[in-house]
Amino acid sequence: MIDIIYDTSILEGSCYIEVFPDKYNGACWNSSSIFFTEENFCYMMPVFEKCYQKFDYYAFNEIGIETWKEITNELEKMKQFLANHPNPCSLKDVLGFPFAYSETEFMENTDTNIKQLILMITIFNHG
Repeated sequence: MIDIIYDTSILEGSCYIEVFPDKYNGACWNSSSIFFTEENFCYMMPVFEKCYQKFDYYAFNEIGIETWKEITNELEKMKQFLANHPNPCSLKDVLGFPFAYSETEFMENTDTNIKQLILMITIFNHG
């Protein structure tokens, strides 16, 4: 399922991306944060890398408001691309597939995964 996680009690281990809506305060797994599995976040990661050149997947990234605006605009473009029923072969040019099996699994259920990803981006961009 491609979605956003809101409840820290369901997190297992540490393989998640946390988006904290404030300056990093030295603590992780904040109740006001949202979380993504690594795979779900990585679908959107090309946008973060494009808009925030200092983006480091393995570090804490403090992203300013202007950069967030760029990110949300690019995510909207990604969403529109997905909504226009793209050729599945063109998805790898837009989405991030972090693991060797990611693209294959995404393609096994392309229509459902695209719908879920569009919904995830919509919720992420608009709260």
